[in-house]
Order: sequence, then C-alpha cells, then structure tokens
Amino acid sequence: MLAIKVTVDERSFKEAAHILRAVPRAVPRVFRRAIGRTVDMAATDLKRRVGKQITAKKGDISKGISKKKTTFYGSVGAKPFRPGLLAFPGTKQTKRGVSYRLSRTAGRKRIEHGFIATMKSGHRGVFARGQPSRLPIVEARGPSIWRIITGTVGLLKACTDVAGNRLGKLINDQIGVEFRRWKR
Repeated sequence: MLAIKVTVDERSFKEAAHILRAVPRAVPRVFRRAIGRTVDMAATDLKRRVGKQITAKKGDISKGISKKKTTFYGSVGAKPFRPGLLAFPGTKQTKRGVSYRLSRTAGRKRIEHGFIATMKSGHRGVFARGQPSRLPIVEARGPSIWRIITGTVGLLKACTDVAGNRLGKLINDQIGVEFRRWKR
C-alpha cells in the first residue's frame, strides 16, 4: 500500500523521555497526540494536493485515503477507490451521451451513448452499455486516488516532507502542554 509513514525515531523518544522524566506516563500521551495530529494534517494536505489535480469533491477524495494511528506510529495511505463520474462537477447528460471533466488542466470528454440513471437501490451514476445488446450496463468511473498520487511527480514526497517537519514541531508543542498541565 502506498503510504506516508509517520514514526518516532529512537533519538526523539530518548530526548522526550529525558525531558518528561518528572511527569508520570507523559511520554506515550505526547507521542500519541503528536502522531495523531500529524496523521490528520498529512491526510488533509494529501486531499488538498489531489484536489488540485482533479475536479472531484473533497468528500469523494477522502473516501480514497486511509489513516492509521498508534502510539508510536502512524500512516496515511491511498486506497484503489475510483469515484463515479457524478463525483466530478460538470458531469452532464447531452444529446450525444455524457460529458465530463476529470482534470483541472485537461478539457471535457464525452462517453458516446452514455446515460445518467438511478438504480433501484437509489445509487445514481453514469452508465454505458457494455455490448451491442442492451444489457449488461457498466458504470463509468474516474481515476483511482492511488493512481493520481503515484502519477503526479513529487506529490507524495512533498506530503512526506511536510509531515516530517510537523511531527517534530507537534512533539515539542505536546511536551509544553504536558508541563503546563503538570504545574497546575
């Protein structure tokens, strides 16, 4: 799985343990909160960067991003989720089919003889006939979030660098929080 990994190195752990030696059980709390916030911020940053590449709605982009958090480790990953074409604003039915726009830089495309329909379950989507006969119909989907992340040069590295810088700052902030709580 493609992921941004957020881990605590041994040197940071020893420094924090030395600084917080007077505060009981503070080290796990500091790292859990710092890693949790870093993972959340990294996921938001990744969503924004993917949103600059495609026109899909933020909620549909977030369905393709997974987060895992533990006390000393966290990760933000991409799932092979492909949003339906209706998740992209500007998708519309025309006389000749369905017109849509995936990328912010590319033009509009069209699915000849495509149609927008609502299934019995209530699911709306863009469909096309798979063969010359009427059935089966196939739902048209956009690119996977994973493919966008891997296909955009430097996107993953930029997110990883930002997350690494934030982790150090958030650890220091959480150490300050623990000391302020302990002095009360």
